[in-house]
Amino acid sequence: MKYFVAVYQKLKNIYMSQSSMENDLPMICPSLRIYDNEELELLKPQSLLNDEQKKALSIIKKQNVAYELNSVPISPNFWDLNPNNSLFDIYRDILDKNNLKDLEENLDKVLETKSTILFDAKNSDTKEFKAYKKYRTLHEDAVNKVTDHLLLFETLETDEEKSNWNDRLITLNNLKELAFSEWKVKGSKDNIEKELARINKSSDADLYLAMAQNAKHTFEAAEKTDVVSNSSIHDINFIPYDFMENESGWNSMRIEKSELEGLHSEAKNSNENIPSEILSIDYDESMIQAVEMDYSFVHLKRNWFNKNFMLSDYFEWKEPKKISDGQTISNDFKLPAFPKTMILIKNLKVILDPSINSANVSNTEQLIYFGPMVMKQQVFVNKNNNQKFLKAITNIKTIKSDQLNYLAKKTVIAETQKANIINNFSARTALEPEPAENIKTAANASFTGKTNMGNILNNIKNLSPLNPMPHGASPVQPAPQPTNPIKTPWGSWGPKFPTIPTPTPTPVPTPVPTPIPVPVPQPPTDAVVQFRISDKINNEPVYKCAISIKGTNNNRIFEIESNEAGIVSQLIPIGEYSIELRIDDYAVLNQNFSVNSAMPLNLEYKLQREEVKFKSFFLIGMICERMPQIPVNQ
Repeated sequence: MKYFVAVYQKLKNIYMSQSSMENDLPMICPSLRIYDNEELELLKPQSLLNDEQKKALSIIKKQNVAYELNSVPISPNFWDLNPNNSLFDIYRDILDKNNLKDLEENLDKVLETKSTILFDAKNSDTKEFKAYKKYRTLHEDAVNKVTDHLLLFETLETDEEKSNWNDRLITLNNLKELAFSEWKVKGSKDNIEKELARINKSSDADLYLAMAQNAKHTFEAAEKTDVVSNSSIHDINFIPYDFMENESGWNSMRIEKSELEGLHSEAKNSNENIPSEILSIDYDESMIQAVEMDYSFVHLKRNWFNKNFMLSDYFEWKEPKKISDGQTISNDFKLPAFPKTMILIKNLKVILDPSINSANVSNTEQLIYFGPMVMKQQVFVNKNNNQKFLKAITNIKTIKSDQLNYLAKKTVIAETQKANIINNFSARTALEPEPAENIKTAANASFTGKTNMGNILNNIKNLSPLNPMPHGASPVQPAPQPTNPIKTPWGSWGPKFPTIPTPTPTPVPTPVPTPIPVPVPQPPTDAVVQFRISDKINNEPVYKCAISIKGTNNNRIFEIESNEAGIVSQLIPIGEYSIELRIDDYAVLNQNFSVNSAMPLNLEYKLQREEVKFKSFFLIGMICERMPQIPVNQ
């Protein structure tokens, strides 16, 4: 988990050094959140969708994704999906329950009551107001004469001219002071300006009222339920708007192992907006040498959302639950912050140590993770530098499948059983030593069951290290610690268990040997299946075709890719399976196949050309904007 945290810390540092604002609040997303280009494209305003079929889909399907990306944070330590705390509902409630209606009524009364100081019964200027205007004009003329006279000083050459200029300046200043005194006394300056200030204040309230009414009308228009406009409230303008279609806004990055360690230490020491439970998770990542990816910061703009009217002195909020105190991020406040920028990555590659055993990765009983992301069961090799690396599973159907969730739960049960073996190890006698292989833990998939709507924090309790308990009746003395402590298989979510003391043998009588039955060899239950993928028209091999295999009468899953020859082999247990093949520029192919025996099986699939792109993006963090204190005068 720590290298996933390190990647987030690196991207956080990049964002904060480039374009951060004072109220920006970076937050890690610790659960698996993946979106494909079709899902995100549906959120665009319909004016930006050229495909009529996509327009129809956007009305039907975009609501769920929009609710996810509009989730308001309720913790200062992380951001995650929370449809029950959506910006839509919060903003609607604020518009409905503020003082807008009362202000409308009061302002109408003010405007209906005309000023008797400024206007008479015939709506003409009063005698006092006419005098005010007259003497104000005389004062302004006197000020202008002084200003014009000051400009003449630069043209003076002789001392006599300068002396005359100075005398004239004194006279003009005296006339200016006299004009101001007449304006104040004869022009009723103080009384008239007090009345004007009252009217101007009403004008400011009128401006606020117009802004608040516009916000409410815009939101209500976006909420209309007719077929054409009912989805506009779920529209999101992405900046850059075309990040799903090309490389606009994307950057490449490689982080070496030493930097990953330093970034994790930085995150752990600062402990800002990252749960301490996440930072404490420790599993063996010694086989990772580097991480490569593309990243982008995608801004979210909502035409229906306007926070400015809430920042006015005229805004009032009398509900028990406050909107924001400008500091605290919690469920105690209605709108403490809102999501504004996604931290996305794609094309993730986890670079491995050259000595990694490929068989461990393709183990059907094990899931390999990078943070919350599930990796494909295949080691890839870069033909340019021979580096081994892993790729993440990007097929959303597989990630949300019952088969993957079953494998996750099965692994959790196996993890618990093996932990019990460790706890009871010290109760074994010297005649019953426990082989080291039996106490190594398998992959812990405690997070996999949460890939859809769950939260990583709910499962952290499954990852706390277990301490072996000595047997009370026969205590043992610990032996010297081995050089290499026992660790979980690389990439798993299991914790590092402490080294188990080896019991000191005690003398016992020589046992009578008993015959040991010879085990009967079990017939093989797996078959090597070779998949060959080619173009339907020209029979050319299809390189990097993503192959998703799911058991239909068992709970196996496989995520692999074809090589340059369009071929890939996988050891698959006997059973019935569905297979999905997908790659850019080809139509998705879904079929079924059976493995009836352990005999090798060759399967060939031909793909039909079609103009389609498959792109997936992992959301690993969100930049939220912290709201200021609202109301500002509370």
